[in-house]
Amino acid sequence: MNDLVIKNARVVDGTGAAPYHADVAVTGDRISGIGRDVGAGRRTLDADGALLTPGFVDIHTHYDGQATWDPILAPSSWHGVTTVVVGNCGVGFARSGPTGTNG
Repeated sequence: MNDLVIKNARVVDGTGAAPYHADVAVTGDRISGIGRDVGAGRRTLDADGALLTPGFVDIHTHYDGQATWDPILAPSSWHGVTTVVVGNCGVGFARSGPTGTNG
C-alpha cells in the first residue's frame, strides 16, 4: 500500500512534455507510481483542478540571513520552492564560534 495517493492531478512533470491528468502514488520519500491505477494509499488527496509539479528552484534569493531564523523560508516555500540559491548578491553568512572556529 502506498503512503499517499494524489488523485485527479494535472501533472506538469518538468520534462517539457505537455501536462496530463494522472494519479500519483508516493511511498516513503519516492514517487512509486503515476497513472490511473496506482493502487490505494494510507492517505488520499483529491487534486482535481490543481497542478502537481516538481519543486521549483529559486536562483535569486536574499535568504542568507533569514535562513538562520526561518526554518521554512517563507514566502518561497508557500509557492512551491524546494531549493534556493543563496550568496549570489555578494552577501553570505557562515556560522562561526566565538574564537572564529566553526561550531
